[in-house]
Amino acid sequence: MKTTRLLFGVICLLGLFSTAALAQRNRPTVCGQAAFAAYKPLPPLEYECPDPYVSDEALLKLPARLAAIRLLEKVLGAFDNAGWWNADTEELNICEIHGGAGRLTAEEKQKLTDGDYDLKIFGNHQMRLVMLRDPCYVTEYSGANAFLLVRKGGEVFVSQVLNGYASRVANSVGINFAAANGDQLVEISTANSFPPSVMAYYFRIDPTTNHAVPKKIFKEDDKLTNEIYSDMLMGEPKDFGLPRDAAELNIIRHGRLAPAFSAYEQDEHGKIDGRLRRIVYRWNGKFYVRSKR
Repeated sequence: MKTTRLLFGVICLLGLFSTAALAQRNRPTVCGQAAFAAYKPLPPLEYECPDPYVSDEALLKLPARLAAIRLLEKVLGAFDNAGWWNADTEELNICEIHGGAGRLTAEEKQKLTDGDYDLKIFGNHQMRLVMLRDPCYVTEYSGANAFLLVRKGGEVFVSQVLNGYASRVANSVGINFAAANGDQLVEISTANSFPPSVMAYYFRIDPTTNHAVPKKIFKEDDKLTNEIYSDMLMGEPKDFGLPRDAAELNIIRHGRLAPAFSAYEQDEHGKIDGRLRRIVYRWNGKFYVRSKR
């Protein structure tokens, strides 16, 4: 079953994605005693912010910031408690929001729906995505960093998978998993509202180091990359006469890579909503290529 941080923030901004709305209605609203006993506050990323006129590129390479990230990875590597890994990630998020065992209050539920809370933990009992705010990077757009935690043999291995990520959409990052050609793949999906778009990043888990490394499975302009972009449909595929599986970047299905998937790009002569053109990518056994049809 797909494990993901669904883009319910997009719903609040754009009124889209009925499947995400359904997931939101089914989101846990109770922090159980066992989950709260296993709950552990996540460490913050802390470093001194430089002069505000420093460019974003320079800030991301700031030695103090890089050192703080390395320290943070060591702290996250100590999250090896079996109870924490056995607890449901969504329930752990509820425990943080509520601050103890029990049911969310009406106010907390409304804030959760409105995207006022940062949801920080996602994934399953073997791999977890942790989203942590960056104190200095694009703070007005929830600048953050994502770390993938892999649990194996009682140890936890940490890899940074998003560096200086920001979005106008609340809680806009998701995670999914697939197996392909003997590799364990991880999809990190993101969304933004300006322009309305989605983007995914693919990694494989190195069996020797247990760290995430980019998995370049998309061919673009004769180059392989681990990133894939699509403009947003602004509705369900059926609303535009498209197949049911033609949603943006619907790449992982039932834990496997799809034989083909759809992406969309701006085109003033586009047949979709008068603004988009559909691109179909097909799997050739090693990577995805744009279909010529």
